[in-house]
Amino acid sequence: MTWVCAASTIYGYGALYSDVRVTFSDGRTADLVQKAYPLSNFIAAGFAGSVRIGFTLLQSLGEALSLPSKALETHAWEPKWVSQNWVPIARSVFDSAPEEEKAHGAHVLMLGVSPTETCGLGAKVYFTRFASPDFRPSIMSRAIKVCSIGTGAKIKEYHRDLKPLFRLTSGIHQGEVMNQGGWARTLGFSISRRLAEFPRAGISRHLHVLIVRRGSILVENSDENIYPPNGSCIEIRMPRVARSYEEFLKLAESVGHDGAGAVC
Repeated sequence: MTWVCAASTIYGYGALYSDVRVTFSDGRTADLVQKAYPLSNFIAAGFAGSVRIGFTLLQSLGEALSLPSKALETHAWEPKWVSQNWVPIARSVFDSAPEEEKAHGAHVLMLGVSPTETCGLGAKVYFTRFASPDFRPSIMSRAIKVCSIGTGAKIKEYHRDLKPLFRLTSGIHQGEVMNQGGWARTLGFSISRRLAEFPRAGISRHLHVLIVRRGSILVENSDENIYPPNGSCIEIRMPRVARSYEEFLKLAESVGHDGAGAVC
């Protein structure tokens, strides 16, 4: 179980949100993995399903998008082209994985900002969903849009409470006024609060927030301080998480879990 969610705004950029929880083969869960990453100029992606295959898929996509350091200053990939041309690589990665890992499936959600096309008050944002075994790309683009992978997309409380935020009349758009990236951070705060109010065993309230615009990708998280009526302070902080499969196996072992066959 997991939730990786992408959203776009009239301000011409996109945001990618991912929780950090994994479920082990014995059914226990832990907050241990970063699931979404910047991969190249203006392109980021997150994964769900087999942790092992997910990391390998993002590594393959990052390698496919690698550019010389000088080119990073003047070049950027077109998201639609990437979505269509990565497919055979993704299939090869999945096909070569162990059968017991393939049984958990693999999903990738990519968010890309076009270096040339415009929409709203900035760049045109593309979402692409890929799913094993064929990884046929489902490409979407709209000024105000949300899509996701993982079981969080099917939880009615999340859908019910967040849907109004993706209307042109929603007050959440005011978060961007005099505060670049304010819309994305406000939305991340809203998602984190819903996760806390309606907890599910396989989904964490801790989120990584990737703000993707033409010119930069910012990686933040959902840390916050909560002040109850008694005046105390509850600090919500991102736990230590793995950023590779090898690191995940070691981190899982250090807290008493076998990482083989873990899913998210």
